[in-house]
Amino acid sequence: MLMKLILVTLALVAGVAVAFQGATNQGLLKSAGIGPALIVNTVIVLIGATGLWLATGAKTTFFPASASWTLYLGGVFGFIIIAAAVLVFPRLGAAYAVALMVCGQCLAAMIIDHYGLMGMEKSPATLQRLIGVALVVGGVAVFRLAGSGASAP
Repeated sequence: MLMKLILVTLALVAGVAVAFQGATNQGLLKSAGIGPALIVNTVIVLIGATGLWLATGAKTTFFPASASWTLYLGGVFGFIIIAAAVLVFPRLGAAYAVALMVCGQCLAAMIIDHYGLMGMEKSPATLQRLIGVALVVGGVAVFRLAGSGASAP
């Protein structure tokens, strides 16, 4: 029970971090440009990842034979996340941008779970899960209708 509470808290903190990351990267974009903003972000992530890797035993097998090439796409996805956030936050506003990102996450996660993609265990799309995703989509629509303070498309 305690571990589940810790994991839920960590997920919520990660959600907060997404919003702040997008806002801070967008601010750095205004000051330094998109290239420096993305490079600074990536270097800080690399330093943090290296520290975590060293703290957890520093295994040196980066490319085990049993790992599918698709499992190395995380870096591509990470780049898409930070680049998109830098570009959409100032144009859509933080709340609407994060709502859209969460909506995309829910839709993709439902597909990943249902088909067991990327090595995940299969977890079928149930009516309750579909309703949950529909509620998230509805929430995004409410954000859009309410406006975000930034210029929306």
